[in-house]
Amino acid sequence: MVALRRTYGIAEPVCRSMELNIANSGEWKPKSLGGSAGLHGDILAGRDMEMTWEDVYKGDETREGADFHSEMEARLKMDW
Repeated sequence: MVALRRTYGIAEPVCRSMELNIANSGEWKPKSLGGSAGLHGDILAGRDMEMTWEDVYKGDETREGADFHSEMEARLKMDW
């Protein structure tokens, strides 16, 4: 971010961080459908051409996840 600020001024890092916050808050997919990949955040951060171990193995392959309906109820705060 320092290099961006020196090259383009203060507006570019501020704009980039706002876009990253919007992309991270808007991305969500239920775990039963594969979970969120974070693709938009990776593109904005410049990591779209990288493939890491965590992209393939997230560590929760052996755990049984919640079903779709209970996950949506928890996300929408319908658990009364």
